Amino acid sequence: MLDSVRISLKVLNAAQLATVAAAAFGLAWFGGALSGTAPVPERPALAQNLVQAARAYADALDEELSASINDARNAALLLRLDDASLADSWRAGRLQDWLALNPRYRDAALLGPDGALRAAGGPGGTRIDRVVARTAQVAVAAGPEEAPFALTLALGQPGRSDRLVLRASPAYFEGIGERVRRALGAGEALRFAVAGADGRALVGPLPAADDPRPHEAAPTRGSRDIASPGWLVTASAPAIPLRPAGPDPRLIALGLALVLAAGGLGHALGGRVSARLRRLAEDAGTADETGGEAPVSRVREIAAIAGTVRDRAQSLDARLAGAGTGLDRVRGRLHTFEAMSGWTCWEIDPETRQVVWSDPDGAGALAGADRVATMADLAARFEPADRPLLDLTLKAALGADGPHDVVLRTSGPGPESGRRLLVRLLRGRDAAGRVRVHALSRTIREGAPADTPAGANERRRNVVLRRVTDGIVHDFNDVLTVVLANLGVLRRQTGLDPRQAALTDAALAGAQRGAALTRRLLGLVRGGDLAGDAPPAELASSDLAATVAAFLPFLQANVLRDAPLVTRIPDDLPRAACGERLVELVLLNLAFHIRDLGLHGFAVGAAEHAADLAPVPGMPEGPALRVLFASGRRLPGAAARPQIQALDTVGRLLRAGGGGWRVLSDGCGADAFLAEAWLPAETRPAEARKTTAGRADPRQAALAGPAPQAALRILLVESDSLVRASLVEALAELGHDVVQAASGEHALELLARDAAFDAMIADQAMPVMTGLQLAATVVERHPGIRVILASPHGQLPQAARRFLQLDKPFRREDLAAVLAA
Repeated sequence: MLDSVRISLKVLNAAQLATVAAAAFGLAWFGGALSGTAPVPERPALAQNLVQAARAYADALDEELSASINDARNAALLLRLDDASLADSWRAGRLQDWLALNPRYRDAALLGPDGALRAAGGPGGTRIDRVVARTAQVAVAAGPEEAPFALTLALGQPGRSDRLVLRASPAYFEGIGERVRRALGAGEALRFAVAGADGRALVGPLPAADDPRPHEAAPTRGSRDIASPGWLVTASAPAIPLRPAGPDPRLIALGLALVLAAGGLGHALGGRVSARLRRLAEDAGTADETGGEAPVSRVREIAAIAGTVRDRAQSLDARLAGAGTGLDRVRGRLHTFEAMSGWTCWEIDPETRQVVWSDPDGAGALAGADRVATMADLAARFEPADRPLLDLTLKAALGADGPHDVVLRTSGPGPESGRRLLVRLLRGRDAAGRVRVHALSRTIREGAPADTPAGANERRRNVVLRRVTDGIVHDFNDVLTVVLANLGVLRRQTGLDPRQAALTDAALAGAQRGAALTRRLLGLVRGGDLAGDAPPAELASSDLAATVAAFLPFLQANVLRDAPLVTRIPDDLPRAACGERLVELVLLNLAFHIRDLGLHGFAVGAAEHAADLAPVPGMPEGPALRVLFASGRRLPGAAARPQIQALDTVGRLLRAGGGGWRVLSDGCGADAFLAEAWLPAETRPAEARKTTAGRADPRQAALAGPAPQAALRILLVESDSLVRASLVEALAELGHDVVQAASGEHALELLARDAAFDAMIADQAMPVMTGLQLAATVVERHPGIRVILASPHGQLPQAARRFLQLDKPFRREDLAAVLAA
């Protein structure tokens, strides 16, 4: 066994003080070293140099794309497509030879008008990805990971001729970077990265938002033959290391002097304390040598008493801490059970008739504490007729094992009155063997799915179904937006013959009907009664002209057969403040009524009802739409079968939806059917009413060309490239200047460099950053820009009400009206 090491108290104290002094001096020296580092270069100058480098790289990339277009045309000449006697295998060999002379391209392929592969060259030429640009002469699109991008050149009329596809190799960008570094006199430390319009890195790693390295970005501008592909060039430089200053010999000497002085002071103070302790020890030794009953050393006595007190205190603290931890764990598990299951736990003492429960919602010191009340107080919370049921159930629980359930109704003022509670009682015993009754209570929600695994699965299924439906509706509305925008531009700017104009109008009408189907799908998934007068608040509006136009063909094919239909509903009416299903059910009931009476023909007309005129009795004041329904004469020999039930159903539907109904002639007699209905309408600004006043035919006005508007500079933020290109055409037709952004982050980068925009149109359903998140950031940083959020009707959250909204899919008239606001 090793002997214990004896260290002098003076030496120990001196060493401790010297260590403290050395540590303090070391910290002071380290702080001085940091303050003596080399100065950091000024950030503005570095940022300006990086912006210049990024702009130079972007311009060089635009020039390189122009050169690639010339390369593609030269390669097309080598293929001799005008010579039908040459086989495609010969052209494949020419492509292989051409690629050997142009290592900047990884592979090349010749595609037919239908997309079939005719000839290919290079390692990946036999696997050419889908080419989406069929209507452009030259197009640039992002390629797979082994090829940064693909360039497509139409060798004739776009969409009807062969196409030549060139896919670049990674060395394409390396040569550009080397030329830019040589021109700027920069070394290899200057790095470049290129991001596509979808945010994917084409070359180089993209710096993160929190990257400490300085970096700046610049967009590509495009060339004469090709528009800007939306690429973003980022130039970055490494972080500048700091050079610490060298040590000062005078500081080292001062530190050593401080350490020695602290050691000497500690040695002196330790000597004084050790002398007193030595005298106490000598007194105790003298008493032991005399053989008397002298007390033990005072030092040992004090140490023994202090150790006993410390051990007892530690033991008591450990027991109290263990008990408190156990209670906290039990209480935490109880709160977790209540939060997850929806049940509230009670404990009833049948002898004292006291009720104890945990109150997690208590304030201050009462938070999480136990609450105590009497059975009389508990019974007072329920209806007087239900209180005997509580007593009977309590007696049954005390007399027999097993759970005992009872449903009670709460009483008292406020919204809590009339709730139905399910109370479950179970007899048990505590640790002392005393009888206790444990109770669980839960609110029964009317009309909600059962709180069972099946009910929980049903709720989760509904949530998933709504999310999937919202995604499908968004994608479908994007397709309809592209159709409406492009067909509208084609209809107004191209001289079409009567047959072509009729086909275009039919396609536009079909797109409008598709938009009505998407809104009906949302109403079906999100709920609403069968009458259609109580849909969700965000879907309780409809375009009367579009709804009637989309539903009348169904009535003519299935109810009215070949009877003539006439509609006189202007397109510039305000939206009706009711669901589309209400309008469709009204039309369906009236069609059955007219058919059963043998009346021939059905006509519908509508006009705006002034807000300052009193509507029909029972209808609230405000803007409304007056809709007139009429029929033709009775067919010869048709037997009249009075069907007044359908008219009563129409009246109930309209009154439940906040409208009115008046029958002028039911059609059972000699006169034809004639009735009028009033539908509540949404309020629109006075400027909109002035704009639409005096317009004879909205359809003719739509074909007359863009209405005169002040030219605006608009930032268009849309992640779908096809939708973005279509909207650019529609906005350009309206006379506006458009700048494109493929994501919210891209839009913020453009605004950081140039914020001179009048408005911003942003799609709500964009990845990473939604349109509402982007709008909140733009409003905070650039309050002078008006924000317009585009989304399918009813899919914007409540927080988006402060911004202008554009419902997808939208027509050119809707886009012009929002921009005019």
